[in-house]
Amino acid sequence: MPAAYRALRTAQPDPVTRPALRVLILDDERFDRHRLGRLCSGLDLTCTITNAQCLQEFGPLLDHTPFDLILIDYALPDGTGLDALRMARFSARNLNAPTLMISGQAADRVATQAQNLGCAGYLAKDDLTPDSFAQAVYQALGPRQHEGISMAEDYATDEVAQLISLCATRCAWDVKPIVSRMMRQIRDLQGCTPETMPALTQALEQNCYSLWSFLIEMEREDGRSLMKELVTTSPQGTETLTPTAPVKTIRPPSPFGRRPKSH
Repeated sequence: MPAAYRALRTAQPDPVTRPALRVLILDDERFDRHRLGRLCSGLDLTCTITNAQCLQEFGPLLDHTPFDLILIDYALPDGTGLDALRMARFSARNLNAPTLMISGQAADRVATQAQNLGCAGYLAKDDLTPDSFAQAVYQALGPRQHEGISMAEDYATDEVAQLISLCATRCAWDVKPIVSRMMRQIRDLQGCTPETMPALTQALEQNCYSLWSFLIEMEREDGRSLMKELVTTSPQGTETLTPTAPVKTIRPPSPFGRRPKSH
């Protein structure tokens, strides 16, 4: 067993001290679901398993239950694992849940597509072992699942307050222009013609997607990258907290302004 992997396993906290890992397995083969369940039981983490056999079962589970890990087969009776990844990406409850594709089809093209959709790893069922599975799971979960470090423990109260202020300001600056464009596009829909309707609806959909992507990024943000912007290091090596103003960029006009008169 590689030394790095042994260190990773020994670094895992006592499963008694943390809640059970909620795992969703999507696979239409009963044998494979049971096999993945047994592999989960071999982790240094307590797991609760939920199974889905197809995308039709997968969707409602995503809508109603937040999961800590999702295991996805590629070949499904009503779609593919890529379809499942897209569903997870647009799930309000599970958009940040780590996903692993574990498939009988070892295809580089599919693995690349899965990675582009946010999949944390791609494993071939024929090459699956307890060690390779555990290593992939721990890497997918990432250090934030195991460190147990809170921002309040790392930083003083005034630093956290400035971090929250910076985050709120950045959010406002990024979200306002997107909402502004959407409101103007919605208003323009009222007077559009059948010829201009497709272009307007496509632009509106793109802005909705941009807003959704931004919200995903914010939900995944742990605050440490923003905190680095607040801390400056002097030549003597001491760190001081320096409020950072948001960078001003060109913004679209307000949607609340008057519409130009048509001639």
